[in-house]
Amino acid sequence: MTKFPLGATLIPLIPLAALGWPLARVINQKAYQPVEAEDKASGPLTTAFLQINSAHPFAELTVTIEEASWTFAPDEDEKEIHYERDSKVTLLVSVTWPEDTPKTALRLELIPEGIEARFHTLWGLGKATEELTFTWEE
Repeated sequence: MTKFPLGATLIPLIPLAALGWPLARVINQKAYQPVEAEDKASGPLTTAFLQINSAHPFAELTVTIEEASWTFAPDEDEKEIHYERDSKVTLLVSVTWPEDTPKTALRLELIPEGIEARFHTLWGLGKATEELTFTWEE
């Protein structure tokens, strides 16, 4: 006795039909559209280089200007940063050194485009956090 030809054809198609609906949803999705960040800066931005020199290798270093934050790896000594142009800028510097490190120094230098560079030496043992304000005459 032979099998019913329509049934023999439909049975293998059932799993394919079950996969067709989720597959159609994946294929018919809208193209990826990245989220655009809001421009919170009210004025023009200043491009600057932030240079770090440490007497002893640090474990962790973070520099924050308003909401922007930059983290330095122990082998990094310079980053290009952008911040809102003003006659002064305030940096919050937080650094952690490994446990056996003696009292040590970290020199931070801010080099903005077109104006004089500013620097500060931060001293610490284990961990140090300091708020620095650099000013320029207009």
